[in-house]
Amino acid sequence: MTAIKNNGTAVAVAEKANEVVTAVVVRTPDNGQRKAVNIASDLIEPSNYNARKTFDADALKELAQSISVHGLIQPITVRRKGEKGEHYEIICGERRFRACRMLKLSEIPCIVREVTDEQAYDLSISENLQREDVPPMEAAEAYKRLIDTKWYNIASLAVAYGKSERHIYQTLKLCDLIKGIANLVKEGKLTASAGIVISKYDKKIQEDILNDRLGKDGAGEWCNISANALEGKIRNCYTNNLDNYSFDKSKCLKCIHNSSNFDLFAENGGCGKCTNKKCLSDKQTAYLVEQAQAVALADPKLVFVGEQYSHDNEATQIIKKGGYEFKNVQTYNLNSYPTAPTAPQASEYKKPEDYDKAQEKYGKEQEKYTKHTAHLEELKEQGKIRVYAKIGDSNVRMYYKEVATKDTKSNEQLISDLTAKKKRNNELADEKTAEGLKELLRTEQIPQSAFTADEETAMYFFMLTKLRRHNYKAVGLKENDYYGYLTDEKKLNIASLLTEEQKTIVRRDYLYSHLTDGTRTVGDEKGGMLLAFSKQHLPEKTEEIVSTHKEEYGKKNARLDERIAGLKEAEKKAKADAKAKKAEQTTKTEKTSKTAEKAIKKEVNATAPKSETTKPKGKEQSKATQSEKKEAKPTPIPTPQADKVLIVGVPKAQPKVEAIAV
Repeated sequence: MTAIKNNGTAVAVAEKANEVVTAVVVRTPDNGQRKAVNIASDLIEPSNYNARKTFDADALKELAQSISVHGLIQPITVRRKGEKGEHYEIICGERRFRACRMLKLSEIPCIVREVTDEQAYDLSISENLQREDVPPMEAAEAYKRLIDTKWYNIASLAVAYGKSERHIYQTLKLCDLIKGIANLVKEGKLTASAGIVISKYDKKIQEDILNDRLGKDGAGEWCNISANALEGKIRNCYTNNLDNYSFDKSKCLKCIHNSSNFDLFAENGGCGKCTNKKCLSDKQTAYLVEQAQAVALADPKLVFVGEQYSHDNEATQIIKKGGYEFKNVQTYNLNSYPTAPTAPQASEYKKPEDYDKAQEKYGKEQEKYTKHTAHLEELKEQGKIRVYAKIGDSNVRMYYKEVATKDTKSNEQLISDLTAKKKRNNELADEKTAEGLKELLRTEQIPQSAFTADEETAMYFFMLTKLRRHNYKAVGLKENDYYGYLTDEKKLNIASLLTEEQKTIVRRDYLYSHLTDGTRTVGDEKGGMLLAFSKQHLPEKTEEIVSTHKEEYGKKNARLDERIAGLKEAEKKAKADAKAKKAEQTTKTEKTSKTAEKAIKKEVNATAPKSETTKPKGKEQSKATQSEKKEAKPTPIPTPQADKVLIVGVPKAQPKVEAIAV
């Protein structure tokens, strides 16, 4: 069956139902349109700048089926490529090209156009954007490519493609999505409108939304809600209303992280909502620190409230590190300082009379506030109340507490207390420094370097603690220094001025102290060093001590050797006697056994019946006798008969050999 449309349009012709489809082109259309030519499919290749990246497999099969029946109604548009123009690059119609390849067409109808790279790029994107089913992410990428060429802006794109500027702008925002959320939009698991809402926020918030709410597989709780509901949830969970903060927000009004500045077409009131949590936190912390420092400077007696079991915010930690005094006090035991009333604004009232009433009310509240604060200031000067300040998350709140008359202190007493605290703070600083240095030296490897003079002085400082009393004079100390007057200051001074001779005395006393401390024998390594030290400095007296003890204990050892030799000889004799007795007993036992065996054989022969058979004569008789003897040897001892009594001798028990003490 052949189907041809003679109107200048390329059609596909199927000669047989199961044959490969080929293309036929009518080259001369009547209406003067561009001519389509058949080009070998192997010479055609897709372009890299095609905006369309996804091709539905089922839709391609349907298109291929349609082409096999009705032909390729619209040829693909190509341009020559290569130095000699031997290849062709697709400008428009890659989907149709893929369908034809599925049908294994050897040639494909094409319209060849002579265009530059820029024109081909523009035609390819325009053709894709004019489709009704263009995916939102592909449209966003196509718009961005056109914007990047510098030929278009949002307004010109809106005119070129018949879209509103708002539509173009919001579609372009999809390009700001992180990869994970962009993939959800491409896969249809998240709507384009939801993607546009999320694209307004920075990458960090997008990551949090993806991980916490959407899920990388698109199965999260926020994937199936409307864009309006999604925007409300994001603002509640991931933004902060700037109207709730008291610091200067003039820079925030123009910040790119202000929700009021996300959308050119958005209509928002107030200061907006901040999406940059780090920046907002830093600004709020700086504001709180400034306020806390101001109230502390205004009142030297002020104490900050610290809660033992709660977490300090960043501003509180900074103030603590600044050295300000904190005291663990529960705020429910304190009275709040009065808060200054807020002046009304005329813009907040529709009627002038309502504004006048608000002004009158404000005046009364301000007068009451002034009187109250003045009274508290008077009590504070008299020492009857103690003022506290608590650094909260939004502001610094003031508290006070009445002080009992007996606890009231004058300024002089307060100065004395504060001076004592200052002294203790210096001590604490030194103690904490010592702890830190010990931990540092314990955990860190000390780099290799030459032993310094300061290190040597420190070494002799500690060695002086082992200096013996009779050597005090040699290093410039007095006799009474031994009784607690040798202070660290004296030791350090002496250690820094020691001569070489004095250093030798100190080192030897230090060595003596460690060699003698806990040493109980000269038989081990430490004792051996003690012996060598003594021989080196006092050889004659050392030798006398060694000889005396060696001779004394040598004689004792000689007597012990004599006793040991006597005991060994007695043991040897006792073993020989025991062996002889054992051999004699064994002989007696064997004789008794043989006597008993003979008696049993005799008894057996006496009771046996006489044989009726004639005994063999001569050699036969001797052979029979020999065989009987052989058979009689292994015969076991028969059990005695009931009327017979068998008496067997039993050897007496061997007497035990007892050792004789020498």
